[in-house]
Amino acid sequence: MQTIITLIILFFLNTVMLNNAQKSIQWAGYQWFLRDDKNSGPGPNNWESNNVWVDSDNKLHLKLRHSSITDQWTCAELYTHVKFGFGTYRWFVEGPIDKFDRNVVLGLFTYGGIDGTNEIDIEVAKWGRTEPEASNFFYTVYPHTLGVSQPNSHGTRISLQGTYTTHQFIWQPYNVIFQSQHGFQHSPNQNIFSSYQTPISFTSAMPHIDAPLHMNLWAFQGKPPTDGTEVEIIIHDFKYTKA
Repeated sequence: MQTIITLIILFFLNTVMLNNAQKSIQWAGYQWFLRDDKNSGPGPNNWESNNVWVDSDNKLHLKLRHSSITDQWTCAELYTHVKFGFGTYRWFVEGPIDKFDRNVVLGLFTYGGIDGTNEIDIEVAKWGRTEPEASNFFYTVYPHTLGVSQPNSHGTRISLQGTYTTHQFIWQPYNVIFQSQHGFQHSPNQNIFSSYQTPISFTSAMPHIDAPLHMNLWAFQGKPPTDGTEVEIIIHDFKYTKA
């Protein structure tokens, strides 16, 4: 009888551990953890791991999803197990990002774990703005330490030729060089629609600590798309080349 009770307890503990284990996927050569969270930032939003998946063609999907059962919206986020440092980061993205609703945000970024520091962002967002010419695309670099400098950010208004885009940044000890291109490009010199380089004045504030890589699709201030339409982005590939 004691043996049976012990086995039941072990089975229960194993079940609890499996249920609480963080979900992860393998994609683009790395392990990525999937976020499950309630009422947390940015937003705040609700985050569900089933809003991230890899299809049979090895393409990564991120979805901002509405539940007809709960009438709630849930967001998508994943981040790497390994930390990345200086080098070239490149994403191949499919989706009408220039036509995003004003409450939709797509982020491709490094994040060291402390808000406002050691972060490099490519973000598609209007941040809730309604002006027809409001910027909808941003490159941002946060300083290595709070207070040493304001974040360095560059925003612009983009209008694309299609739904395929290539985005990259080159992180170096003295600057970050951003670039985005129409179509899927392996050469950095073709079909550029946006580019930016951090100024010399920001060099002393440059982030220098290795950090996990994140990708997310979420609702600004927790507000759903104004047209009530779900949003899905497909990332065909990600490449990192160490400096």
